Amino acid sequence: MFRTWVIIFLISFNLTIFADVLDGKLLAEKYCSECHQTDGNSTDEDIPKIAGFSAALTYDILDQFRSGYRDAKEIKNKDGQMTNMIKISKNLKEDEIEALSFYFSEQTFKIEKQNFTEKLVETGKQLHLDLCNDCHVDLGTSSDDDAPILAGQWKVYLDEQFKQYSNREREMPRRMKRKFRKLDDNDKEALLEFYSSGNNQ
Repeated sequence: MFRTWVIIFLISFNLTIFADVLDGKLLAEKYCSECHQTDGNSTDEDIPKIAGFSAALTYDILDQFRSGYRDAKEIKNKDGQMTNMIKISKNLKEDEIEALSFYFSEQTFKIEKQNFTEKLVETGKQLHLDLCNDCHVDLGTSSDDDAPILAGQWKVYLDEQFKQYSNREREMPRRMKRKFRKLDDNDKEALLEFYSSGNNQ
């Protein structure tokens, strides 16, 4: 009898997880696909890939936009209307944010093939190991520590984020702030080339 209840519980649990993925996919198609694509692998160099980000990270990002803590640029949608991540996230219910966060965490981050300056890659790699790898683990290829995946992310997008951090237009986590401020312009360029190389994959 006990074994039967265990089997029923496991089946119910797996069906719940499966349902969350399906709900997340429908929500992604409705709210996210126009910019990030349904699987979170943006094809626009100005818009980040979010596939494979941990559920906690995606939830936190959406919550930052929803609360107004993080600013968002205006984008014209397919209907010709201007929108942004603040407006979109404020229209999401709590359970929808949770479902989207889980769904994108289950997607595979596709490394984007981009042009990069090969002679700067090794310098960027060493800078990453020295300053960034504690959070952006596995050379920036993983979101296991609830930090964004950097390897293979769009260079244009990352460059814009670097500029916002440098100009103090975007707030940094405390643990990142003291390390980022050690970087000069050449260091930032080397990091961008390293990340855009997709770690040479």
